[in-house]
Amino acid sequence: MHLLLCTDGTPASVSATTFGAFLATSLRAQVTVLQAPAGHPWEHLAARAAAAVRDELTEAGLNCQVVSRSEFPRQAIVSQSAKGQYDIVVLGLLERGSWLRRWLRGPSTRRVLQQVATPVLVVPADRPALRRILLCSGDLWYPAETIDLVGQIAHACKAEVTLLYVVPKPPLEYPMLHEIEDNWGALLQMDNPQAHNLRAGREALRKFGLETLVSLRHGTVIGQIIDEIHTGEYDLVALGSTYAAHSLHRFFEASITDRVVERANRPVLVVRHQHTSDKG
Repeated sequence: MHLLLCTDGTPASVSATTFGAFLATSLRAQVTVLQAPAGHPWEHLAARAAAAVRDELTEAGLNCQVVSRSEFPRQAIVSQSAKGQYDIVVLGLLERGSWLRRWLRGPSTRRVLQQVATPVLVVPADRPALRRILLCSGDLWYPAETIDLVGQIAHACKAEVTLLYVVPKPPLEYPMLHEIEDNWGALLQMDNPQAHNLRAGREALRKFGLETLVSLRHGTVIGQIIDEIHTGEYDLVALGSTYAAHSLHRFFEASITDRVVERANRPVLVVRHQHTSDKG
C-alpha cells in the first residue's frame, strides 16, 4: 500500500501527518510526503514538518520519500495524486481562498474530493487510537473498493467496524422500524435489498477476520450520520460515495459527504466509486 501524506506547514496539517504516520506504520505502507507550501510564512514550516515525518517513518522501517510542489496546497494535491499510484491521500481541512469563494464553493477540501479519484482521508482532528470504524454508504450497497480498504485498515489496527444504514423516511413495509433499530439481527433475516446488502457487507468484512456490527437509524441522513458518529465515539468514518467530479450541481452545493467531512471532527475516509450505471 502507498500513502500520500500532505503538509503545507499550517497547524491544520499537523493532525493529518500525525494520524497518517500512525496509519502508515500500522499498514506497513510505503509513504510519499507531499510538501506543498503556500509561500511565506509557511514554507519553512512545511519543509520542517515533511522532514520530521520522513525521519519518523524511516526509523520505523518504512520506505518514505519527500516531494515538493510549488503550487497552492489544493492544486499540488490534485496534481501529485494524479501523478502517482497512491492508495490513500491524507490531508487536513483546507480553508484557503477568499471568503466569497469559500461561501460560494465551500472549503478547498471539497474541490479536492471532487477532483481526486483516489481514496481521500481528511483529518480535521487527530485521534489517540483507532479502535472503532463507522462505515456508511450513499447507496443501498457497500462498494467493494470501500469494503476492501476499510477491511485492510481495521485488520491492521485491530479495529471494530459498524455498518450504518439510515432509512430517510420509514417506508410502509417497515411498520416495526423502531423495534428493528434495537434488534438489527431481525433486518438481516429479511428478504429485501437492504438486508441483502447489509449481509453482503458483513460477510465481506468477515473475510478479513473482523466482527462487524450494524447500526440502523431513520431520519435525515446527514443528521443521523453525525449523531451516530458522536454517540458511538468512532475514531474513523468511512464513506462510499459516487465519483462525480464534473457534476455542476455537486460543484456548487455541498453533498452529504462534504458535510460529514466538515462536521465529524475526526478522520473521514472517502472512497469514490463509479455508479453501476456509469460502468461499461
